Amino acid sequence: MEKNEIKGSEELTQRKRRVKQEQQQQHRRGIQTEAPNHLAKVTTESEDDVAKIILRSIPADSQITNVRFEGPNIALYTKNPKFALTELTYYLSSLSKSLKKRFIIRTDPAIRMQEDATRQAVVKLLPKDIQVTAVFCDDATGEVVLEVSRPEGIDPMMIVEIAKTTGWIAHTRRSPHITSTSINTIHSTLKNSAKERSDFLQKLGTRLFRGSLVVGNVSENGNGKSEPSDLPPKFQWTQNREEVMLFCLGGVKQVGRSCFIVVTPESKIMLDCGINPGEMSGLDAYPRIDWLNFNLDELDAVVISHAHIDHQGFLPALFKYGYRGPVYCTEPTLPLMTLLQMDSVKIANSNGTYLPYEARDVHEVIKRTITLPYGKPTDISPDITVTLNNAGHIMGSATVHLNISGAHNILYSGDYKYARTQLLDSAVATYPRVETLITESTYGNSSDVMPDQAFVYRTFSESINKVLSEGGKVLIPVPAVGRAQEIMLVMAREMSEGRLVESPIYIEGMISEASAIHMSYAHYLGADVRRSVSQGTNPFTSEYFTVISGGKREEAINDQNPAIIMATSGMLEGGPSVEYFKELAPSPKNKIIFVSYQINGTLGRRILDGNISEVSMMDKSGKVKVVPVKCQTQKIDGFSGHSDFNQIMNFVAKIKPKRVLVNHGERTKSENVASAVYSRLKIRSSVPDNREIVRLR
Repeated sequence: MEKNEIKGSEELTQRKRRVKQEQQQQHRRGIQTEAPNHLAKVTTESEDDVAKIILRSIPADSQITNVRFEGPNIALYTKNPKFALTELTYYLSSLSKSLKKRFIIRTDPAIRMQEDATRQAVVKLLPKDIQVTAVFCDDATGEVVLEVSRPEGIDPMMIVEIAKTTGWIAHTRRSPHITSTSINTIHSTLKNSAKERSDFLQKLGTRLFRGSLVVGNVSENGNGKSEPSDLPPKFQWTQNREEVMLFCLGGVKQVGRSCFIVVTPESKIMLDCGINPGEMSGLDAYPRIDWLNFNLDELDAVVISHAHIDHQGFLPALFKYGYRGPVYCTEPTLPLMTLLQMDSVKIANSNGTYLPYEARDVHEVIKRTITLPYGKPTDISPDITVTLNNAGHIMGSATVHLNISGAHNILYSGDYKYARTQLLDSAVATYPRVETLITESTYGNSSDVMPDQAFVYRTFSESINKVLSEGGKVLIPVPAVGRAQEIMLVMAREMSEGRLVESPIYIEGMISEASAIHMSYAHYLGADVRRSVSQGTNPFTSEYFTVISGGKREEAINDQNPAIIMATSGMLEGGPSVEYFKELAPSPKNKIIFVSYQINGTLGRRILDGNISEVSMMDKSGKVKVVPVKCQTQKIDGFSGHSDFNQIMNFVAKIKPKRVLVNHGERTKSENVASAVYSRLKIRSSVPDNREIVRLR
């Protein structure tokens, strides 16, 4: 342990001791630190009472200037950040338990330095061996994000010292090896919308802390007979305060456009909002929001499980058509989501294809996204608490646990990998209680069992080596997020250890940008990668990699030497992989290796199935030309970020739900999982349809 860490630990221990003594003295003096009996529940109407309780229960040294509801938290503004970040946190701990709400410390705007002065102060305060590459001050939250070379070198007491000196509460993030356009876009959007976001958080707090819309069951007269409800029409369909319904708007009996809405008498929560990249028609490509007599204002929240387009690609369209509520996701999901959404806009503009949103709608998503760390329960409506946990699929992917008034618990798996990979740890599967599990089934056939990693890597290297030895090129279409980083780690290791023939590895598309985001949020990666990064190694750079940018694609194509080309998109549905395909497909000495799932209807799936011998495509001049497909093709299983059949079954067995709903798989695969869950685990299971309403309670 470093000296400054020891010093910080000792100082925190001393502070805890002083606070405990102070609390004992307060108790003897009769100062109240618990919520009064009449405050059974914190609501908007009790905001003034809550403020009085808090101010009466904490020392005057905290210098609290304002108390207000902001989003899912009670925000306390202070002019003494050093005290607020140390002693005050212990006083708030007991208050949080009694009020059953989370507190967040914000600094009073009056004590915050200007951004340039803050940067200069931070550089002076940090150790000389820590380089600062960016400083972003968020006026809406009073937080400053520091991009630094070694976040692990900044201890808690240094964060306190920064707050004391600058008036900003610091959060650290690792500096990426290249500038991330997506992260810069987020910073710029947040900076230009500080006042708007501050107002948004206050309005959200008012909505979250609202009193109950439903105070009981449908009213009964003296004879016990039901009488008409006085509730608004949208709530009159229920007769049970604890009734829970699931509206299936997409992603069942198919892979793509995942979207569900959980409906209780109090709330409407959307889970994912994706696009089906293999479909052209809006009715088949987008969530069936049109099917509901649906008002977007009724949505309390949207929760996004991860950044892939089939789970979030329609999200900006919600904002285009009027949604102005919160979006919840993990911290890395926001920049990855922004990257993919902006790329969709870019492709649509350049190709003249239809996309149901524009760049300005992506900015609206950024403004209203609230990021959550793994494992932190957060109220997202008056009766629903969400907890996100690692899903092992891509960086930042999450299983979504919803606790509904303690009466019903839903676990929405999103896409998950119940096994460790080169990049990520296995999905979390420890939950005290789950009544309903909604599980994916991408690889749901009983025969969908992945080989062990050693066999996968050997097969992968041998397949590439054969093509290279015969003078050909290998094209590996990859999703920019997840599979690309996994394949980079594998190829760099296989080549450095001599199992993969040394050759240029050309990389094009969003891969480098996505890898930069992975470095910024490296603490979300698997244990082995985190350890490597903390020791100063960047796993996404290698002497073997050549990044293609600035229109230098011809370099890779015209090089007569054997080569490996990694390019996005992974299903040959746009992006640079399509351009490489046009050049490489006509030659039988070249090969396309697919390492990710190919959705029905995509070009990748049609080529993999061997259903086409030629493809009509646009050339550089905009004319249609026929591309003969004579190259070799191969699908290598084992790199997928999805669970195979056995992993799905093990995951369900570990969760031990009372009911399983199966989604995100072709019909036969989903039905096979549902059948196996029932026959082997004796758990009620089914596969719903799109546009079906399932009563969960």
